[in-house]
Amino acid sequence: MIRRAIDWWRSVWGFGLRPRSLSAWVFALAWVAIATLLRKTLGLVSPDSAVFAPYYSATLVAALVAGGAAGTLAAIAGGLVALWLFVPPDWVLAPFVKEQVVSVLMFAISSVVIVWAAESYRGLLFRLRAEEATRRLLNHELDHRIKNMLASVQAIVNETLREQPASRDRIDARIAALGATNDLLMRSRWSGAVLREILTREFAPYGLARFTLAGEDIECPARFALSLALVVHELTTNASKYGALSTVDGAIDVAWRHDGDQLAFEWTERGGPPPKPATRRGFGTKLLRTCVRQFDGTFDMDYAPSGLRLRLSLRLPRAPQAGKSTLARAAHETGSTPAASEVP
Repeated sequence: MIRRAIDWWRSVWGFGLRPRSLSAWVFALAWVAIATLLRKTLGLVSPDSAVFAPYYSATLVAALVAGGAAGTLAAIAGGLVALWLFVPPDWVLAPFVKEQVVSVLMFAISSVVIVWAAESYRGLLFRLRAEEATRRLLNHELDHRIKNMLASVQAIVNETLREQPASRDRIDARIAALGATNDLLMRSRWSGAVLREILTREFAPYGLARFTLAGEDIECPARFALSLALVVHELTTNASKYGALSTVDGAIDVAWRHDGDQLAFEWTERGGPPPKPATRRGFGTKLLRTCVRQFDGTFDMDYAPSGLRLRLSLRLPRAPQAGKSTLARAAHETGSTPAASEVP
């Protein structure tokens, strides 16, 4: 019973009542009754308590929840009840003195201000909710359009590269990685994505047991998240073909550290065949260099016999920034596919 009452109050307080409805009038009078009981209780402790004090709150709550008309009703009803039940006897037997008149006028003026302020707040709140609902609808529509566009691009790629399955599969995988990160960003309303979740989604097809992730949860702005997701996808793809993930016992350690606006990211492969330096610059290399250039970073790549080791340092933006995405810039700059011995 208490739980239902709490849920009802949360619903009423969060969404309000329809103004000028029967429930709105009943709600306003109920709060006048509550204020009256409170005033009677306080009167037992201190008979000289302010006559109108509890009815300010009743007016405010009624106006916020049920609208200006309900707030006005609460103010009028509260004032009449206060004059009837709680005024000193000499208010009835003798003409009002100046202090008594001031008390009534102050309650009336304060009630008008309370109702006006509450009604303004309600109007602003409902406008914000309507705008939020419109934004949510547009985001869903945008998400739907992006998915359709990516599906169309994949269909075009599959048709164009039908006779080149290796190139077709590489491009399909990159589009899928972009789509997965886009889903993360849509869920967060494009405010960003958590780095650990980006990595987990990319590594899931290979078995998360083969990856060791060490680092705090870091919220990456949208443009940064897309760029880093594509870089990680290229690293993972190359590891599955030529590196640690190409063997049964291979594994990858990924560690990152956030210091101020700098993100230090380290990728270490182990248990795979010894890496061979790239003989030419391919898509992965160009993508990595573009990402480093965009976010004022540096990188160091070590082709150790135990496995590839990449140290990457990037400036983490504090807010989403406008500009050309890494995908678009890298796709424009690259015109070739990775060589068989290439790592990014």
